[in-house]
Amino acid sequence: GGLTGPATVAHIHGPAAVGANAPPIVPFSNVATSPIKGTATLNDAQVTSLTTGMLYVNVHTAAHPGGEIRGQIVK
Repeated sequence: GGLTGPATVAHIHGPAAVGANAPPIVPFSNVATSPIKGTATLNDAQVTSLTTGMLYVNVHTAAHPGGEIRGQIVK
């Protein structure tokens, strides 16, 4: 909620430290619904990135095609 408009795409990126960028590795297919729900199977390297805080979620909107909101995934 609170975005400038509907989400156009969203995905998990990694591996990247806080403030660094990385390519998307897990796309979200249902960004028009809230909350976004789904499942994904990660490979061993992605699991390591997840458990070490090296993945982040990025949500894009029409007003901010590069990403409007970003959040590092942490325990």
